[in-house]
Amino acid sequence: MGVIYEVHLGLLAQSELPSTFDEVRDDWEATLKGKRSKIITNLQRVIPDESAYTAKIKDRSNEAYSEFIGTDHPRYDEIMLKREIKMDLAKSRYITNRDNAFTEGGDFEKGVTNAKDKYRSNTIVTWMVTGDRDKIYGLVPKAKYVLLGKKALAEELFTSADHLITSTDLKPFFKYRRFVPSVVATINKWMTMVAYAVLAGWSDDDINTKIASKGNTELASYVNEAMVNPELDYTACSITIEKDATTGRWGIKITEATPS
Repeated sequence: MGVIYEVHLGLLAQSELPSTFDEVRDDWEATLKGKRSKIITNLQRVIPDESAYTAKIKDRSNEAYSEFIGTDHPRYDEIMLKREIKMDLAKSRYITNRDNAFTEGGDFEKGVTNAKDKYRSNTIVTWMVTGDRDKIYGLVPKAKYVLLGKKALAEELFTSADHLITSTDLKPFFKYRRFVPSVVATINKWMTMVAYAVLAGWSDDDINTKIASKGNTELASYVNEAMVNPELDYTACSITIEKDATTGRWGIKITEATPS
């Protein structure tokens, strides 16, 4: 019969993300700052004083470092002695600086405020690829539904970011459902890199050569006789990272075909 289903699921553009996006960033800041007291309480419980610092940080750290460099290192004694002195010097500073950092308005809260725009940038990429399942759906959950063979549910989520090429029939892509999470995780991994590259202004050639080609090699490893639904012709099926000519977007193209 040939190709029975083919769709390209595209990255969302920044302009398509919810207008309330900055509220998410501010909520993150407020939530993390609200945990300040709990965090310092837990830290003080685990390392209440210099004796605990010595037992739980200094001694364990030195033991691990000793194993790392090996006792046969020609300067082993000198290195470990210098490390022991420095860590003894640091223990009182650790207690003081830690407690000061977690005072109201201290370095912890300042760090959270300084990091919120970085959090926003990272979350933009996440939403471009996965959405948030509340305000908007990205290509990752759509791909999951397509691979599971859930035609109606998947197509209900399609938008102008997506290009439905053939919709004759949709079957589960894989022989077993348990294969799907690994494939979806791989899609998420590589498409996140593509999203960062798009935002960074990379050319299509660079994205294709440095990211898509490598991602497609990994994705192709899942499309084999042992894993693909036996109702499909695995040699004519594919899951690929590519740019769609119709939407002008990078995304995931999924093709299902049955034996002719």
